[in-house]
Amino acid sequence: MQRRDACGWGITVVGLVLGAIQLVQGGQQLSELTGLSQSELVIVFAFETMPFALIGLSLVYVGYWLTDQEGFEPDLFRILSWGAGGTVIFASIAALILFSQQVTLDTLAQGQYITMNLVTVGAVVGVLVGIYDAQSRLRQRELERERDRIEAFAGKAADINNYGRELNRARSVDEVSALCIEAIQTLLGLTETALVAVDEEGSVIDSTIIGADDETLIDLAREATEQEQASAVVREDSPMDGPLLSMLVTAHDGSGVVLLAPAGTGGFDEEDQQLLELLVSHAGTALDRIHDPQRREASA
Repeated sequence: MQRRDACGWGITVVGLVLGAIQLVQGGQQLSELTGLSQSELVIVFAFETMPFALIGLSLVYVGYWLTDQEGFEPDLFRILSWGAGGTVIFASIAALILFSQQVTLDTLAQGQYITMNLVTVGAVVGVLVGIYDAQSRLRQRELERERDRIEAFAGKAADINNYGRELNRARSVDEVSALCIEAIQTLLGLTETALVAVDEEGSVIDSTIIGADDETLIDLAREATEQEQASAVVREDSPMDGPLLSMLVTAHDGSGVVLLAPAGTGGFDEEDQQLLELLVSHAGTALDRIHDPQRREASA
């Protein structure tokens, strides 16, 4: 941020200096003109000086705007390089114009004004081209991050499907619970998870949640039995340290199995919830098969 502020305010100062020089030169230019009325001098100032003064002062806004652009942090040197390059190129053009004027007309009249005007335009054009270049690079980085995110999500979804195949081969609730907790810890990095059976009494099948007793987990699971099955619901007002995600894995005749996962201070993003919903749908199918004697015998 300090680099961005230094770059932005530096461009702002350059804009102020260029604008001030243009105004001073405009006054000098008017003092050199003789035989013109006051209204004619105003017209000359308005058309000869003000446009270039405003061009220079535009860098004031550009510099201030740049201080608030976090995405341009890696490209600050590139923007400054474009600005310096534009200034040098237009200064070179001014030198060629003056050389041609000296050769053809044997005079350098208005030379300082021509040079300063082109330097002002060159600085602004260079900075704007640099910002355009930085924007294109920023978009490229965003596209690369989006591609990496999609690839990572696709890889995790494929791993979830692999866990789904293992869940379909599970023969007990404990196996299903162990596979779910392993998948959540491995793929989502959540270290605290609980699978709770909800019936007349309620019981904790498996839990890695620290700081929450079984009674608290069972009460939270009972509240989640009204949810739609395999749908993630995040509670911000949970007794845990941070948001609590709850998902109804399966439900039959007033009983069910609920997955609880506190997120701490990080929270859950939409992709995490989608992966959990995919995992829970596999777990729900596995638990339904285990609790269905006919399907269990058929699979045996």
